[in-house]
Amino acid sequence: MRTRIKYYLSIIILLASLSLAAAAAERVEIAPGLVYSSFSRNFGGAKPVRVHVLTADTRNPHIEIKAALARGTVGRLQPVSYIAERNCSLAAINGTFFNRTWPYTPIGLLVIDDKIVTKSLLNRSVVGISKEHGIKFGVPKFVGFVINTETKDKIPVWGLNRPRKENEVIIYTPEYGWKTKTNDSGVEIIVEDCMVVGISDGNSPIPRNGYVISFHGWTKNYTNSLPPGAAIESKYDLSEGWENFEQVITGGPRLLDGGRNVVLDRIGPEGFDSEVFGRKARTAVGKSGDKLIFVVIEGKQSRYLRRKRGATYNELAETMKDLGCSDAIGLDGGSSSTMFVNGVVVNLPSGGYQQGVSNALIVNYN
Repeated sequence: MRTRIKYYLSIIILLASLSLAAAAAERVEIAPGLVYSSFSRNFGGAKPVRVHVLTADTRNPHIEIKAALARGTVGRLQPVSYIAERNCSLAAINGTFFNRTWPYTPIGLLVIDDKIVTKSLLNRSVVGISKEHGIKFGVPKFVGFVINTETKDKIPVWGLNRPRKENEVIIYTPEYGWKTKTNDSGVEIIVEDCMVVGISDGNSPIPRNGYVISFHGWTKNYTNSLPPGAAIESKYDLSEGWENFEQVITGGPRLLDGGRNVVLDRIGPEGFDSEVFGRKARTAVGKSGDKLIFVVIEGKQSRYLRRKRGATYNELAETMKDLGCSDAIGLDGGSSSTMFVNGVVVNLPSGGYQQGVSNALIVNYN
């Protein structure tokens, strides 16, 4: 009990100090090419809210921007500051939307260090980051196959590292943890060193040097092409040159496209509902030339505060435009919205404390 009281007191003191720091800060250079700033803006609520901005110059060879998983595993949660500190990062913001029930898998496409880590059903806007190819926004298409290298039988893959649904083929890699967490109504092929080594009904162990292919419903027929001892190759492709981007993180909706506010055009196709018209804490990432602009707009800091605070997606898009962005997407918002800079969470999170998130965009300085 005493430890818990001390913890909450430390949180209260920290939040108070952060509030004062955020209110006073206008522009701080964290490192060459990495600048934090903040300002207040009224989005039509009762009072102005704080807008936090982190600008990273991607031309600086010492700045590295990448996606990172909570606890290094798909489906887990961790506060943004913990993810940043685990990766020795100077700065970070919360990343993709994620499933709100266990396992807390990211929604959309997530590529980390040139490896596709997750792919879910929704096709939403992403940002791709590459040292060589720069910054790109769009909606890439994913095509995945498992191939028997002897018979050339090709089996389509529906997704990676997410809960399996009816009549799907899902691949589980070590990034998903030790087991597939599936029920026993499917068939799972266990692959080690590119060879089928076992078969299971569900919740199979995931080899550290391989993966598991999980089948459900009529897709179980595909397992006839993957007998024990068969040599297998898994192949995933992203469209339109997206395979050149080492980091890809999904958000949505698209906010700006070539400097044009496209929120109302994109909310439907990207699977967003009427929440787009409400005000809440928001997170976004945008491009201004060779610079990446990260933004967090604060919302209400307590569930007991009934005043609507924060911004709509449309207001978020206009804010990104005012900051000089030509292209931008939203990221997860509300209680997830968090910006960590130089060892401190600079915004006041909704609810008064950091929520766990499934992944983050981190900034390292090497």
